[in-house]
Amino acid sequence: MFGIRISLDSLDKLDEIEAVPKRKKYLTELKNVEQDIREISHDLNREKSELINNFVSILNKLFEDQINTYSSKLITFFDPEIKWDLMSNIEKINLYRIVQEGLQNCNKYAEADIIRVEFKNENNNLVLRIEDDGIGFNTNRTKNGIGLHNIEYRVKECKGTVTIKSAKGEGTILSIEIPIDPNNNLHNDI
Repeated sequence: MFGIRISLDSLDKLDEIEAVPKRKKYLTELKNVEQDIREISHDLNREKSELINNFVSILNKLFEDQINTYSSKLITFFDPEIKWDLMSNIEKINLYRIVQEGLQNCNKYAEADIIRVEFKNENNNLVLRIEDDGIGFNTNRTKNGIGLHNIEYRVKECKGTVTIKSAKGEGTILSIEIPIDPNNNLHNDI
């Protein structure tokens, strides 16, 4: 576009008869640039849509890595009623990090045979539940580590709530509820 503008500026130095065909040529070039910009814009919108639709795929890759790395059995569930496009990218990033941290806690401390990760849509809330059948811990006596503090911070950033249920020998259930804003309509933050 810069080159075309410079070329158009140079037409001021030519007489009108010489300038007319060159002006038409440069206008055609500008139309081509407009078309290229339009196509790039459409491609970017498609990529944004694919990012939204690929969120579950990104999580599944995390789950695949978990299965390939650790001996505990992983069971996952995605409620088909969840409208992922109503969630901002910030919320999705936080959810991903929460799942990542939850799995890391299960792997490091729980000694679990089975880990369940579920995403459900309940009353306009996205409910994430990470449950293990591991050794559990006394929630009143255990000081929350950095991992649990990070989870709580991320949930708060999403205007959600977090509940941890655990007892020695009874496993752990981490439940997170994040409101789904039906007015969000693809107004993603990133």
